[in-house]
Amino acid sequence: MIRALPPDRLEDFVNDWLAQRCKDYHSHELWRGTGDMGRDVTGYVTDKRMEGPWDNFQCKQLSKSLSESSAFIELGKIFMHSSVGEYSLPRSYIFVAPRGVARAVQQFIAHPERFRTAFLERWDSDISGKLVEKQSIPLSPEIVAAIKAFDFTNIHWLDAARLVEDPACKPALVKWFDEDPGPSPRGVVPDQIEASESSYIGQLLKLYEEKGPGTFPDATTALASPEFGKHLRDQRTRFFDSVAFDRFYRDSTPEDYLFNFKDEVYHGVVEIHDDEHANGLTRLRQVMQQAAILQPSGILGKHAGPQVKQGTCHQFANDGRLPWHR
Repeated sequence: MIRALPPDRLEDFVNDWLAQRCKDYHSHELWRGTGDMGRDVTGYVTDKRMEGPWDNFQCKQLSKSLSESSAFIELGKIFMHSSVGEYSLPRSYIFVAPRGVARAVQQFIAHPERFRTAFLERWDSDISGKLVEKQSIPLSPEIVAAIKAFDFTNIHWLDAARLVEDPACKPALVKWFDEDPGPSPRGVVPDQIEASESSYIGQLLKLYEEKGPGTFPDATTALASPEFGKHLRDQRTRFFDSVAFDRFYRDSTPEDYLFNFKDEVYHGVVEIHDDEHANGLTRLRQVMQQAAILQPSGILGKHAGPQVKQGTCHQFANDGRLPWHR
């Protein structure tokens, strides 16, 4: 499906892929049409953008693998434009060619200094007349300096198979092709109460005291209670299943997918939560019953079991959005 994308849509796809690589890039930019100066999609390492370290992703959607001639010409544009001060040399240069690169290109990338030497030797014969229409760009001292300054070990290539192997590509695949990211792992419930769960558990302890008998100054007391111990353990299981669910789909789907899922759960239970109830524990149980049978839309709804939807309600209690104790 990546190989079938039109050239401009491949650039859009790569742009969406880079949007997920927040650990690698401060920001990214899509360049389109004439005047791109040899850039398709750029990833900026710092807020200085192109005045700081940056990577160039050159998208080549072709009916066959990227040829040796095309590789020299595309990279030659970078040396030409950087030599006259249009921008600094990129930190790295990545050919994104869904059908791969020719064996000769692969060999050059595997031998960086051989690649550099070939640029200097073949500029006049194979490159100079193909960079700008109806012009010949001579191998000026500035271009020579740019070729010698560039780190040829930072030239790489990605075909469609390599691209989809990157975990950061998963959200783009989900968005573009309805790729199923699969089920999330179950949550792991820690032995000790963690700060992330202290708010909703504190609210549950107050519900237990309302119901009685007894007082519950901490979760340990409640867990030891014959009446409420199992109930609290079940709530913690639900909470950490929902946390694991969030973590998994936050990394594997576009950011609005998780937001929309949680919004649907909220609107599916808010009326029951806000109804009049005999006590807080009754409110919680009726909200849990409703959450379990909700059927949120989309891929996340498909993979959300009852305990995930119920645990999401505990997250709402944590946030003060749907508090258990009022």
